[in-house]
Amino acid sequence: MYIALLGVPRRAAGRSLTTLLGIMLAMSIACLLIWHVDDHVADENHLMENTQAAFLALAWWVHGWRAWQMKRSSVSFTLHIGLSLLMYSFLLRELDISEFDAPGAMFWTWTEHILRAIGWTCWVLFFVHFFRRIKPILAHSWRILATPLMALTLCGAVLMAAGWPFDKKKFDSIPEDTSQFIEELLELNAYLLLLAGSMSEALSDPAERVSRLGH
Repeated sequence: MYIALLGVPRRAAGRSLTTLLGIMLAMSIACLLIWHVDDHVADENHLMENTQAAFLALAWWVHGWRAWQMKRSSVSFTLHIGLSLLMYSFLLRELDISEFDAPGAMFWTWTEHILRAIGWTCWVLFFVHFFRRIKPILAHSWRILATPLMALTLCGAVLMAAGWPFDKKKFDSIPEDTSQFIEELLELNAYLLLLAGSMSEALSDPAERVSRLGH
């Protein structure tokens, strides 16, 4: 994995991937140790969910920043802006804004409604743009899927999907609080992968070649 924004050279790809896996392992062990001391860390709007939100907010910003640097007609712009919107949607999913424990409950409720409305509007605009660029994207879909960004994003999606049965308490043999912790831990690692993907060399150099092929 080539962390372009952090200046990690291409030859360090293997070490960077090992570092990422090490961070995920260390973070998981730390969460487990903290959870044994205070099981509220896996509750709504607590430490684990707030950390997830921080990862998603950073990934949203990085994808948006990268899209801003690219030509609006390029495939890479379309993909980065779409992923930025996806991170935004995941962020709103994780943050129960209307449940914030702060004065002015109606303010937070309306804030959440407005942010979701903005998200839906942006998705409509994105799909209009996307379908105008769909031919070059489909023509080079395998090249795009082979990039580190998409590989890490798909791995993150798999971890998110793995957390679903724990979220729905599908395993009767697992206590409810343990099931919730496992779900939050899987999502925490998933969102770290999404953040790492947003910072990887995926669409800044190789995908620009893909976009030129699509013109």
